[in-house]
Amino acid sequence: MAELIVFRCPQTGMNVQTHLEKQQGPEGRSFKCFACPACTRLHFIDLASGQPMSRER
Repeated sequence: MAELIVFRCPQTGMNVQTHLEKQQGPEGRSFKCFACPACTRLHFIDLASGQPMSRER
């Protein structure tokens, strides 16, 4: 079932909400590409936590 998640766009700082299917991958992390309506760029969202991929990765 898809859940509504809210994350902060790293480009604009705005809160963005979307429906994503949360799931746990075999390695513990699985990312999905998402077109952000706030900045029109692509972000990778962690399906387990619903948070965007950090710059440290």
